[in-house]
Order: sequence, then C-alpha cells, then structure tokens
Amino acid sequence: MASKVLLPFVLVFLIISSSEAGEFKDEFKGPELREKFWVVKKVGNASYKIEGGKLILSSPRETDGIILYYREEVSEEGFSFEVMCDSSGIVNSGYVTTLKVMPPPERSEVYNPLRLAQFRLKPHSWRVRDENIRTVLDGKITPGMHTYKIELLKDTIKFYFDGKEVAEIPRIAEKRFFAVSPDPYAEDYRGELVIEYIKVSAPWITPVEADGKLATLWGRIKSR
Repeated sequence: MASKVLLPFVLVFLIISSSEAGEFKDEFKGPELREKFWVVKKVGNASYKIEGGKLILSSPRETDGIILYYREEVSEEGFSFEVMCDSSGIVNSGYVTTLKVMPPPERSEVYNPLRLAQFRLKPHSWRVRDENIRTVLDGKITPGMHTYKIELLKDTIKFYFDGKEVAEIPRIAEKRFFAVSPDPYAEDYRGELVIEYIKVSAPWITPVEADGKLATLWGRIKSR
C-alpha cells in the first residue's frame, strides 16, 4: 500500500527533475495558441497562424496591426523574455518590446509613449532602445532565425542577441508587459514575423505534470 501511495509522488518528482525549473518554452506544437500564456490584439486584416511548429504574425496592409503579449504583468527582478524569430518579412519595423500597458495596435503618436525598453527589428538589423525609446545600440543580422532576449533585473535591464549580452540600461519603470510584433501600429507599418519559440524564465515558474502531458503552471514564491 505504501509503495502505491508513494508512486505518484515519485513520478511527479522525476518529471519535474527532468524539466528546466524556472522556465517555460512555447515551441508552438499545437494548432492553437495557449490562451493561459498569450494575448493577441489585432486590427484590420492582421492575423496569426501556427504552421509547421512556427507562429506566424502577419500584417498585410498599413491599416492592419498585430501584437502578441505575454499575459502576465511583470515587476519582479529575475524575469526574462526570449524570442527566436525571423524578421526578414518585416517591411518597416517590428519589436520585441516591453510596454507600460497592454494596448491594441494604435496610431503611432498614441502607441510610442506606451513603450519602454525594447529590441526594434528590421529585415537586416536590430536596435536596442532604452526606457525612453532612445537608441542605445545598432546591430546587423543575416537572413534566418535569431534570438532576442530581454532580462529584467533590480535596477537594470539586459539585452542579449543570439545568446550574447549586447547592452545593459538603467531600469526606470517598475511594472511592464512583454510583447512581440511585426507591426504594432494601426496606420503605419506592415509585414510578417515568423517565430520559432518564445521562452520565459523566472524563479516563480514551476513545471508540473497535468493530463498526462508536461504542462506549466505559474506560482509565486514569496517570502513573508
């Protein structure tokens, strides 16, 4: 009897031990987005689809716009947001960005003041901008998939391109949302962004077993 009682706990322990604690990586293997993690806001004929294990965000006209948000507002240090994507289909500018709120695509003069620290993406380049949207660093890219990571620390924010730290800036805003977009505006830009995966990491992320498959639930670990 004791062995039967212990067996589920042993299995859960083995599952958790074999997973990357403090990390969730969405590789878009299913046909639909996981709504517990992501929020899509779009206008016009913008759309998204999952095809061949890739998430494709499309904005075919200037009057369209689409933004994929990580659902949770973040303030604690130790959180990071990493996107592997191909920006060659972006016509104007896309973003791996942080924002003060979670707006839909809007006119640029409305949306710009809402943005905080970010990677700006173009077909052949990227740019790091600080909390006031001032340029910090420019970089070039070759066609294909590249990784962009933003890490939130206590007083600073770090940026990584293809696994290498490229910039560190002062952190000003306490809270923020994380997002990715090929076109965050309603009347300015257009283009397509192909995403291989999005990975979020933080001390409070805990992988658990659910419904026979490895899933991820979010728990806050706080000392009181």
